Amino acid sequence: MICPAPAASTHRPRLQWLALWTGLLPFIVINLAYLGSVLGGHIASCIPYIAGCTSISSAGRYGLSYYFFKAGMLPAAMLLAGFWILCRRWLIELGDDNGAMVRCITVLGVLAAAFLSLYTVFLGSSGDFYNLMRRFGVTLYFGFSGLAQIMLLARLRRLRAAGAAQIPNPLLRLMLLLLLALLIVGLASIPISNFIVDKHRPRNIVEWNFALLMIGYYVLIWRAWRATGFHPGVDVARLPGTR
Repeated sequence: MICPAPAASTHRPRLQWLALWTGLLPFIVINLAYLGSVLGGHIASCIPYIAGCTSISSAGRYGLSYYFFKAGMLPAAMLLAGFWILCRRWLIELGDDNGAMVRCITVLGVLAAAFLSLYTVFLGSSGDFYNLMRRFGVTLYFGFSGLAQIMLLARLRRLRAAGAAQIPNPLLRLMLLLLLALLIVGLASIPISNFIVDKHRPRNIVEWNFALLMIGYYVLIWRAWRATGFHPGVDVARLPGTR
């Protein structure tokens, strides 16, 4: 008699950590790349968030930091895309019935991840075309990310007001303050770019702090996932007898 093979079971690895690492990974990569470039003697030593002695791009352009930056930021872009895809599931589970808005947020977030990848790939390449692609990538990454973050917060506030999302009000206020700070920092770049002669340091300060605020948003969303009991997972086949 041929015994039937035992059926495989499934388990769901939890992906709640993804939101946290969407913020932590780029922060770690950017700062370690900067430290590596300083130790290699390629760029000046300072606290770039305050002194603006170099740009984020310069931090990942030289020596071993060039390879480390690419090896870290490409996975960070993948995490970012996964984050926004999971946010779609989160909003649906919270009861958001505005399908068009939810899809728009997801598309903007995934596009931001794609343009972050574009920026990372072309970083360090010389030539006008590569410079254009790098600027194109980073500009649209920041722009699409900012729009997606604003729209996500708007949906969360609406769901909270309707009683569908049990997100603590202090957390929502902190997200709002962070986005307002992003707006202020972003607006500060306009006079810096157009009216200041020696604009490199002020522009670098804006860039470092803008990036810090933007990736800090994902850590706050991680807290919101925990507060609402959102435990995203994927079904993975598992053979009987395995753990």
